[in-house]
Amino acid sequence: MEIKDPKTYFNETYHSWQKELTAEKRKIISQTLTLLKVHPTDTVLDVGCGTGVLYDAFINLGLSQYLGLDISENMLSSFSAVFPDAKTYCGNFDKQIILNQSFDLCIIFNSIPHFEDLDTVFKNAYNHLNAKGKFAIVHARTRQGLKEHHRKINYKMSREAIPSNDTLALLCEKNHFALHTILDQDFFFFLCEKK
Repeated sequence: MEIKDPKTYFNETYHSWQKELTAEKRKIISQTLTLLKVHPTDTVLDVGCGTGVLYDAFINLGLSQYLGLDISENMLSSFSAVFPDAKTYCGNFDKQIILNQSFDLCIIFNSIPHFEDLDTVFKNAYNHLNAKGKFAIVHARTRQGLKEHHRKINYKMSREAIPSNDTLALLCEKNHFALHTILDQDFFFFLCEKK
């Protein structure tokens, strides 16, 4: 399987992404928010938000300023049906994007394999973060776990699904981020900070 047009693919398959959150995924989300040290006063940009997997966890923390961004209108419609108060925006983070708002945290959860231009993704994150803002890339699977999953479903990509540590370090350096943390044990967690 190969995804040639992500927008069309996710608009056509959004129902399959609406699955109930497993206990394991809830645990990973909780650990992620702990690692990120998210505070209720933080402003969050959730890139590739899909049907709103992270939104409930953020709201339970008391977060008041959230924007969910996704390329798929159908994903966002599904998100809004469950969480009508959530602020969402349909846009492509693989292209230069202007949101007229800045954030304390930009997070990509479980969707980094679906971005093609990582340099633009990092540039967009940088341009939409406040001074000392944090950019996180998290996946509920490890690099190896995701490789095995993709092999099982015959999903082909032109790059590594989760970029290597060297690639992430280069992207940080090129886009004016200070690399903070990379973990790849129970799940994948990457964090950098705007210089």
